[in-house]
Amino acid sequence: MYYRQEQSAQTAGGRGLIDGKKVVGWQGEPLEFGRRLHWEAQQGGLARARAKLVVGDGAPWIWNLAQDRWAGATELLDFYHATQHLWDLGRALHGKDEAAAARWVEPRRHQLRHGREKQLLAEIARLKVPRGQAGKVVVREQNYMASHAGRMNYSTLHRRGWPIGSGAVESACRQRQCRFKRPGQFWTPEGMRHLSSLTEARHNQHWNELWPTN
Repeated sequence: MYYRQEQSAQTAGGRGLIDGKKVVGWQGEPLEFGRRLHWEAQQGGLARARAKLVVGDGAPWIWNLAQDRWAGATELLDFYHATQHLWDLGRALHGKDEAAAARWVEPRRHQLRHGREKQLLAEIARLKVPRGQAGKVVVREQNYMASHAGRMNYSTLHRRGWPIGSGAVESACRQRQCRFKRPGQFWTPEGMRHLSSLTEARHNQHWNELWPTN
């Protein structure tokens, strides 16, 4: 998904709203997805942007694509994905004691959200690794957090009015799934790609370019 920050707003009830977003879906190679999203972003005014933000989960292909297509953009790990990994750590350290895990996670979640991510990352790096499966989880999460250390500047970006989560993308995915996963619907891969392309042409305002009138 691509949108300009000035296109974001709120409803009277405080719910986020984005006007004019460009949504792209693709089943296949990330490079082709990147090409399609970049084209839509260009149509939406990417060249006029003074700053760019890429928000994503921890999948390496997302950050590889960002470097390939939008080098120099600020990269941000979705805050809620980061929080899930804090929970994985808390549960690995405290076993089945969910209350103890929560007591460990919540203050650290607050640190992460409010500008103390460096202190938190340093603490995580110093954690004593327990034995067994729990130790494997701790090491995995230490490596995960370290690999995204430069993508956790949530407090600063929130003060700019930028999003710190990928909720808008999750919402768009759900809408697309509701359209194509109704009872009794079956699609071939080729048919799915064609229908998805037509849906995007309609929603992204270039339907008429497919069938010009003159």
